[in-house]
Order: sequence, then structure tokens, then C-alpha cells
Amino acid sequence: MISEFLATMIAKCCDTQEQQMQLASAGVIQPLINLLHSGYIKAQQAALDALSTLGRENTIDTNQFTTVTMIEFVKNKSASMRLVAATCLTNLYRSGVFSEPFNEIVLTVLPALVKLMKEDVDNVQEQAPLVLADLIKDSDDMQKAAYDADTIPQLAELLISVSTKPTEKDDPMGIPGTGSLAKHKESVKENCLIALAAATLLKEECRSQAIEHKILPHVVAALQDEQPRVRLAACQCIKSLSRSVANLRTSLVDHGVATPLIKLLQDESVLVQSAACAALCNLVLDFSPMKKTVIEAGAMNKFIEYARSQDARLQLNGMWAIKSMVYKADLALKKSVMDSLTFEGLLGLLQESQTDVQEQALETTRNLVCGQLDDVKYVIEGVGKDELLDILESKLHVTSGMGITNEEEPKPKLVEAALYVVVNMCSVPSAEPKDLIMSRPNILNSVIHHLVSHRK
Repeated sequence: MISEFLATMIAKCCDTQEQQMQLASAGVIQPLINLLHSGYIKAQQAALDALSTLGRENTIDTNQFTTVTMIEFVKNKSASMRLVAATCLTNLYRSGVFSEPFNEIVLTVLPALVKLMKEDVDNVQEQAPLVLADLIKDSDDMQKAAYDADTIPQLAELLISVSTKPTEKDDPMGIPGTGSLAKHKESVKENCLIALAAATLLKEECRSQAIEHKILPHVVAALQDEQPRVRLAACQCIKSLSRSVANLRTSLVDHGVATPLIKLLQDESVLVQSAACAALCNLVLDFSPMKKTVIEAGAMNKFIEYARSQDARLQLNGMWAIKSMVYKADLALKKSVMDSLTFEGLLGLLQESQTDVQEQALETTRNLVCGQLDDVKYVIEGVGKDELLDILESKLHVTSGMGITNEEEPKPKLVEAALYVVVNMCSVPSAEPKDLIMSRPNILNSVIHHLVSHRK
């Protein structure tokens, strides 16, 4: 059927947002919607696939009738149809087409994706966890719904089932690691790890449920997988699980996650290095029993190397790890870190083009001046009194006339981080740092200005 062929072709031509917009402007959306009501199953599936691709990170116009039709396709007998319909609705949901709360997403699409993880046909079992991850990521409500729908036990079961090495009997080609079954298992493993990372990112009960279903041995094994994509996904999963203080002190220690993560700082893939560094950020906080292990293994030097990297991801995560390492640290450790990073290096990072890196550099400064008078004096002497005050003024963006210093809107994250530096400097039982802050009217004015800020 020509319409099926054309819909398939459209789906293949939407790799970028620019291509999506060009096709949408050309008027392809309405004909695709019309195909959903054509009664031809293959054409309908092709149209859903095309609409799904067009709606990925992009808002497209739909109506209630079309939405109801898509929901019906999620209940179809064909697993492939259910998957493509769920994917389409997920992409539309993520792009903000539906107003919250959209109950059908929770009541129909989410349970359908959980059931699809049991469907070992075509690529359904591979793709369902990935679509699920997109659906629930960065949303408290969706992660709570996923918890209630027993999503995590199903993901754990699937991860465990594909984490055993394929045998010659299992592998159609007879060569371990090269056959189609082995590749299928690797893809399922990767996508399960991505989904578990999304499902456990925000809620403690989700992390506890994942640990209870014994995923950790398989996640740690995945950190040492031959495939870089699996190692990357495993790092993301550990990062989410390590957001729990309880896990940092018990399960993650028991399963020895620090050692393989530290090894991955030398990985051949820069993406894996960056993800391993991001996962280690939580492991070097003051309440983590693995902090000493990470430091003694020489990870600090890698963090500092990353902070100087030209790669934006490495630089950001390296700086984040340094910030975590000096959080509530004693002065000896702070000095050890700064001996390598140098205050000149910190000043450069405070003026980086990346706002996120600037924020982490300010947060690092905040942690460095947290503690006793000696901590504050060390930073003032290292950075330089005038240089430190200049930096704070520039980030706070307010002049003595109570106005913004330039046409650019102040960045809330940088303002907040700079204010915390001021707070920590003034919190020590000594007049010296307070007098220093008081010597700059612009800083005082900015504190007053931000007292009436409407930003949360």
C-alpha cells in the first residue's frame, strides 16, 4: 500500500528537530492522522511510527479523537502495535501535548509497557524498557505510578534473565557473543539498566524496591561488560541508586561498586568515563564509607584532569566530583585537592563559558569556605581578597544602585551558589570575614535585593 510506504519513509526522515519541523510545515501530520482511521493495520502502524518520530521532543497538533484512537491501539492484540502506540503517546506526553494529569498515560500506557517487557517477539522486549524510561524520567508522579504498577520488579526480573552469559546452545551462531541472541540480550540488558536508572532517580521507595529485588550483582557485573553502552547504562543506574544514604552505607559497599567505577575512569569511551565520574560523585560525600577507598585509589587526580578537560561532559562531572569531595571535608583534604587543582585553576572555572561548570565551581568554593576561620582564611589567601569579592559581585549581578549590572538576566543557580559562599564566610565565629564582606556595598545590596526575590 502506497500510504504505508510513505508513512514509513516519513518516519525514517525525522532524525533531527529541523527535519521534524520541515515535515510538519509541509503538512504531513493530518494525512498521517487520517491513516490512523483507515482500517488498514499496517498503514495504521506505519502512521503511528511516523507520528511518534515527529512528536519526539517536538509538539505536534492532535485532537481528542486521535488520542482516543491511539489509546485503543495500546490495547491491540499485536505486541508491535501496542509498542508503537505506547511510544507515540509517550513522546506526545513528554512534549507537553497533554495537560496534567493525563490519567490514560498512568492507567493504560504504563501498564501496557510493563506487560510488553514479557513479549519476546521482534524487538518489543528490547524497546519497551527504553520507552518506559522516557515516560517516567524526571517525574515524581510518574515514578510513583511506576512503583505502584510493579514496574521495578518486572525490570529486575528481565535484567536478571538476560545477565547470564549465552551458551553455545543458546546462541544460534554457536560463537559466544556474536550471535543474534547474544546481541538481543545485550540490548535488553542496556535498556533495563536505563529504565532502572530512571525509575530509581527520585524516590527512595523505588531505590529500596530495586535493591530488594537483587539487581546489584547484575548492575556491578554490567559495569565490566564488554559493550560500552552497557557499561554506560550501569553507571547511570549506580548514580541513581547512590542517591540513597542508606544504600551508600550498606548495599553499595557490600557489592563493592567503587572498584569497577574507579577502573572505568580509564575507559576507552569518554562517555563511560564521564558517567563513571558522575556515579562516583555520591561515593565521595562525607557520609560515604567508600570515600576513603576512592581517594586512596587516586580518583582525585582523574577528577582534576576532567575539570581541565575540553570535553564539556567530563569537565562538568569532574568539577561536580571535586565539589562533593570537599563537602564537609577537613582542611587537610581541602588543601590536598587545591594543591592539585590550584586556586588559579578554580578562578578559571569560576569564569567558564558553561554556566553549569561555573555553578559547580561556586559550589566548590562554598564547600571550601565552610567550616572554621582557618578554612575561610585559606580560601581568601589562595584566591586573593579582591579577586574573591570581585567574583561574588559579578555572580550576584547587583550594583550599589540596586539594579542589575548588565542587560543579561542573572542566572538563579549562580546567584544562589554565590549567596551561599557569602553565608558560609559570615558563619564562622570571627569578625574578619564579615568585615571583608561589609567592605563591598555591592554585595550587601545584592543580599537585600535578593531578599525580595520571587524566585524559589
